[in-house]
Amino acid sequence: MTDRKVTWKDIKELFTDKIWGMETDFATGAWRHLVSFIRIVRKTFDTFAENRMGFQCVALSYFVTLAIVPLTAFIFFVSNGLHLADKLEVLLLKILPNNLDLVNIAISKADNIIAAAKSGPVGFASAFLFLWTVIWLMFQTERVFNNVWGIRKIPRKTYKRFGFYLGLLFLLPFIVIIFAYGIALYSNAVSLIGLDAEHLSRFVGWLLFYAVVVFTLSAAYKYIPACIVVYRHALVAALFSGAIFCLFQYMYLETQMFVNRLNAVYGVIAAIPLFLIWLNYSFQIIMYGAQLTYALQDEYKTDL
Repeated sequence: MTDRKVTWKDIKELFTDKIWGMETDFATGAWRHLVSFIRIVRKTFDTFAENRMGFQCVALSYFVTLAIVPLTAFIFFVSNGLHLADKLEVLLLKILPNNLDLVNIAISKADNIIAAAKSGPVGFASAFLFLWTVIWLMFQTERVFNNVWGIRKIPRKTYKRFGFYLGLLFLLPFIVIIFAYGIALYSNAVSLIGLDAEHLSRFVGWLLFYAVVVFTLSAAYKYIPACIVVYRHALVAALFSGAIFCLFQYMYLETQMFVNRLNAVYGVIAAIPLFLIWLNYSFQIIMYGAQLTYALQDEYKTDL
């Protein structure tokens, strides 16, 4: 079988809707990869717009804002039982130096929820209602991921989903503690091996952070949707979205001019709109990665 030559007409069709029916069986390997690449890119951005993922990311941002204090309270409640609450607080303040006001507010309000839970049955019921916002956030996150794959009716039983969320909720404090210690460790990794180079230390830190982000996102793209997802596609999408996510975090942490202007106007509460902006764009990056996973798997259906 001989390769067919690529014509100028074929090149023009790359930028039209005819690309979806374009035959590549007799084209060169480079041409087939180019066609697949453009299809994947178009499908990622087109389906993101068609599913109105931007609005859903905004909704998730507000759900996280509602759930952040109860989640912090639960994490500190569990870590307090392990006598690690004080160390965890120090670690959070250390790894989030540009969000000290928000961290202090969250910790303070979390202490109020814990105190209410210990006050009696009424306080415990109130604390449980706050905790329900965290579980509801998990339900909504799964729903958005399923929307990426066009799943409207989730095949998983409700009680299984609820049990999975509760199990994840109890594991989350340990995950946070491990990651917090890991971040604190890599912050001093270079000095621990006998080197004293600030730029090298920061580079190693961001490299390890990127590895953690890629692992976390690939697991989310693989296991959250209620369908079979090829891990290789999830990993490729996580490599791209993880790089953009880390770049966004770097720009957010390093750009302080806008933060100072907001602090001058709003004071302490300036942390709240900044947090919402950060959440919204972070979720958009994550969901673009989920759309890329879908586009990759749809393009290479033979992998299933």
